[in-house]
Amino acid sequence: MKIWNGYGSEHSMNLVLIGKFKRAQDAEKVVRDIDKLSAQASKDDGDSIPSDKPENQRFSDDMLSLLWSLNVHSLAPSELGQLVSDYHLEREDGRITVTTDEADVSAFMKLFIDAGAKVEIFSAHDYPADSDDAI
Repeated sequence: MKIWNGYGSEHSMNLVLIGKFKRAQDAEKVVRDIDKLSAQASKDDGDSIPSDKPENQRFSDDMLSLLWSLNVHSLAPSELGQLVSDYHLEREDGRITVTTDEADVSAFMKLFIDAGAKVEIFSAHDYPADSDDAI
């Protein structure tokens, strides 16, 4: 019998990211922006960018055009994969909740903060209670 010792990334983070916006319209716009950015990142194969060499991590022309039209200037090419990863997004009035097993959520955090949201991030492993009491 052989026993393997090593590091693996199969442990899920079970992260919850909550953005609370002052106005429901701001939250609604962020959801629309995420949908557009996710669609373009999928077309651009955005999940392969983080594994590229740093000098090859660039936005496509279509993504650059979209980012400018949405007035989004804080995302890095390496964060686009987060928008095509496995996550669940739910909006209720001025509140957006994103749940994911991924560790990287900076793209969502930046989009939320840029739109004026108060943001909280926590592990549902450590805080399994209903996230309604967060924020």
